Amino acid sequence: MAKIMIVEDAQDQLELFAKTFRRAGFDVYGAHDGGHAMDRVRDVRPDIILLDQMMPEVDGTTFLQNLRRFPKYKNIPVILVTGMNDKNLKSKATSLGVTDVLVKGEFHMKDLIALVKQRVAGDQQPQLAGTI
Repeated sequence: MAKIMIVEDAQDQLELFAKTFRRAGFDVYGAHDGGHAMDRVRDVRPDIILLDQMMPEVDGTTFLQNLRRFPKYKNIPVILVTGMNDKNLKSKATSLGVTDVLVKGEFHMKDLIALVKQRVAGDQQPQLAGTI
């Protein structure tokens, strides 16, 4: 079973994502901010990370900068989910190795599940609708 780490500060969003991915057959691990997520990555070694951008303490891109400093974590696929439709954010995130940048509310959960499964399988084909 694939392991997904969901990094999201909004508890309702975290619970929704967790419930959805458990139903899809994933082992789900959560973190409420980027600092907590670094500790969890060390313990869990997820197959993929679903990452919020706007969080207190440590935001998504700062977490990514920290994560990518470690060679053993460079190849973990990361999907950034954000409420901001910002081309500069996409550029920065892509430079940090994010595979996809999605805008909250602009994609369907079934499509996100399919995308996560693709990325875990190593498929880097085109992104789904709702990407920046």
